[in-house]
Amino acid sequence: MKIFFDGRLIHYAGVGRYERELIAGLLKLNPKIVFYITGDEVIIKNYIKEFKLNEKNFYIINTSIKKYTFKEQFLLIKNIKKFKNEVNVFFFPHFNIPFLYVPKNSVAVIHDLTFFHFPEYFGRIKTFFARIVLEGVLKKANKIITISNYVENDIIDMFGKRNGRIIKSIKALNASNLRKKIIPIYPGYSARFKPASREEIIKFKRKKNLSRYILYCGNRKKHKNLTNLIHAFNDLKKENEFNDLKLILIGKRFTGSNKPDFIDIFIKKFNIKGVESLNYVSDDELNLYYSASNAFVFVSLSEGFGFAPLEALASGAPSLILADNSVLPEIFKDMAYYVNPYDIGEISAAVKNALRDNGANHDKDKIDRILNGYSYELLAKNIYNVLLDVSSL
Repeated sequence: MKIFFDGRLIHYAGVGRYERELIAGLLKLNPKIVFYITGDEVIIKNYIKEFKLNEKNFYIINTSIKKYTFKEQFLLIKNIKKFKNEVNVFFFPHFNIPFLYVPKNSVAVIHDLTFFHFPEYFGRIKTFFARIVLEGVLKKANKIITISNYVENDIIDMFGKRNGRIIKSIKALNASNLRKKIIPIYPGYSARFKPASREEIIKFKRKKNLSRYILYCGNRKKHKNLTNLIHAFNDLKKENEFNDLKLILIGKRFTGSNKPDFIDIFIKKFNIKGVESLNYVSDDELNLYYSASNAFVFVSLSEGFGFAPLEALASGAPSLILADNSVLPEIFKDMAYYVNPYDIGEISAAVKNALRDNGANHDKDKIDRILNGYSYELLAKNIYNVLLDVSSL
């Protein structure tokens, strides 16, 4: 099987990890697959080397076309058309496909509709254009994969009804037709995330000069609600019981690693102490940060799945404090403290309770039941079956 694969985001965190693990999983199922993969040649070759894959399985289409740009919508078409007679199926791990040309034998993944729920964070002009692109993909792609039931229902609610919530002038798609082409397939977590030993944790905390800390991992976009998390943390630190507590934020700045972003500016403005920001850590180190944490906090305003909380759970983080919205209760059920992400006092109280409980509710059987439902092996198997169906057209 020959698969056209848009790999321009392969080095990213959430979507990037999804791509990296999926490609490796598909090659385990069928070592004869050839990926016609677009993206930065150096980054892709580094990925192939890191995952110990065979270069013969990859035809690299070196490109510097940036995502979410007008140029993308026109320049990417050339790559797609060039290989339309050579590949069996086109796979797009994100919805940013040229809406003017979506091959009939294409499969697209939609991770969430955050862009459309919070146009004020992304820009209304960009949101308008993104909606046109996504509507074209929903109409023309053969299959749409969502990463949860929540995202499937969100798509039907937003695009399958007339007078949708975002732009009323766009004619809605037929809800029943959407249902027929949407397939929810849950992602997983990497098997490299597992609880560290007590000795490893002690050594790690000594090396990093850490005592008690709560952890966030993810990007630093505004919908991740980090300012409310930092506010809640600051309120908690005013109590003597928690004045030694740290908040560690692991995630990429979109201003560059050395230039302050809105989070840095916020911390400086309110003179908040005890917050440590890390732009990048390796997976092995991330595993230790999860394992050694006193709680993992993720109070995002909207999520399609929740990769980081799942990794934290797999790594043995003693408690999860999660927003009570979108997909998170669907995935984590009763294994978390759920909070209204807009309520700073509620976030602070949940963190306080989690720290005082110190993992008392850390039920291994329940955790295993959750983790067993999400694996990249299962993701690869399910997507491979979809690719086989579409490639036979």
